[in-house]
Amino acid sequence: MRNNRFIYADPDKCIGCINCELACSASHMGLDIDTVYEMALGGETIAPSRNRVIKVEGKTAPMQCMQCPDAPCLEGCPVDIIRFEDNFVKYYEDDCIGCQSCDMVCPYGAVVMAANIKPDAPVSQMVALTCDLCGGENGKQACISICPTDAISLIDYKQFEQIQTLRR
Repeated sequence: MRNNRFIYADPDKCIGCINCELACSASHMGLDIDTVYEMALGGETIAPSRNRVIKVEGKTAPMQCMQCPDAPCLEGCPVDIIRFEDNFVKYYEDDCIGCQSCDMVCPYGAVVMAANIKPDAPVSQMVALTCDLCGGENGKQACISICPTDAISLIDYKQFEQIQTLRR
């Protein structure tokens, strides 16, 4: 069984500031966060974030791909755009047909279906987006770098189990 690494957010530290969402968009647009923030304030289209801050029982945290060891999204994709490569689940978004199969089988609800904003994309085409660890687990994850409370970290399932055990 794979011991994939994934983004973990500690809901006791998260303040719901959405900096992680903006940093994700900025990272995937190749822009700095200040530029993306100004674009968002000005009503300009920005790349959808591959995470989203959610609130449950009064606590907030970004919902992101858990890099499942068995990756149901990978098995559910009819066009093979989701693959396990370089120790993480990778989506080839440019080839996504927008069928939403990955969204339907994701046990965490971590797939974001968004309008394909590429200039040559069909207007109605949706594309599946999910956390890609900013290019892999060895990359610099934008959400981790920007978090003002150090609530976000890159962990593996063994570490996750230890955290869950301590919470009980």
